[in-house]
Amino acid sequence: MRAGHFSASLLALVLSATIAGCASPQTTPASSAQGSHPQQSQQTDPTSPTAEVPDSTTVAYLGPEGTYTEEATKLFFGTNDQLAPQESVPKALEAVAAGTASYAVIPQENTLGGPVTDYVDALLAQKDVSVAGEVVLPIRQTLMGLPGTDLSKVTRVVSHKQGLQQSAAWLDGNLPSAERVEAKSTAAAAQEVASAGDSTSVAIAAPGAASLYGLEVLQANVSLSDANKTRFYVVSRTANTREGYGCALLAATCPASELPRVLDDACAGGARVVCVHDRPEKSSLGVYRYQIELERDGGFTSTELDRLAQVKDVSCLGGFSRVEG
Repeated sequence: MRAGHFSASLLALVLSATIAGCASPQTTPASSAQGSHPQQSQQTDPTSPTAEVPDSTTVAYLGPEGTYTEEATKLFFGTNDQLAPQESVPKALEAVAAGTASYAVIPQENTLGGPVTDYVDALLAQKDVSVAGEVVLPIRQTLMGLPGTDLSKVTRVVSHKQGLQQSAAWLDGNLPSAERVEAKSTAAAAQEVASAGDSTSVAIAAPGAASLYGLEVLQANVSLSDANKTRFYVVSRTANTREGYGCALLAATCPASELPRVLDDACAGGARVVCVHDRPEKSSLGVYRYQIELERDGGFTSTELDRLAQVKDVSCLGGFSRVEG
């Protein structure tokens, strides 16, 4: 939630009275999963049921192979599924809406880069989908290039815009003159550098992309932070139906002045705010679409989810469990 949308007093009211619980969620070991969905090594609220995922399914994700989104997909679903890389997050969501994929895994927010606004917009714009799960994945942005690349001769750095943002401090200190070029994904950046065969270009991508595309790791963890994590949502056409999931996602459309009331009403049943992202509603100044994630000790009952759906200006996008890598 960007402070620029509120007066100082209103922002203070929101932060102190309504989202005192807004922080990185704490997790404890998960209960045993059925089959490989999700894997037993994952972490989630002990009161939350395991995800309602069939033993074999088709999952769309932001491709190509080697993205962090693919890593998050494998963490949540295991390896017994048909993974379908897509060229963009909207394409992954469209595959779910069209029924050609049962699920999509999409990034939404990063510790260092903040919300990925294009992807938040894509989720809020997609009708008739629900959030069925969440993955929080550690991110270790890695600089890679053709074998034998000399960093002193590098003139071009390619990555997803989040990869460039997360690595900006390292790039400022080590490759200040290199052009920074956005790619559709970190893996697409690695693929581009490998196929171009130009040792003056390097990519920032997930560590596994180096071996996948025949590149050499030039510098590990150029994001310079061990706290760097990305939140991914697992999206389906069908909402989870069991009770007890520890997280819920809401969408709200209202003037900024109404947000404190929305959050008060949403948290009236004992929920805490995990995060709030605001996007322009595009019809009037001061009116926004908000994406609001909540968590609740003991999980969300069907009664509580029904109550959330009745909050003025709010729609509930699903209850789900959180998995940590």
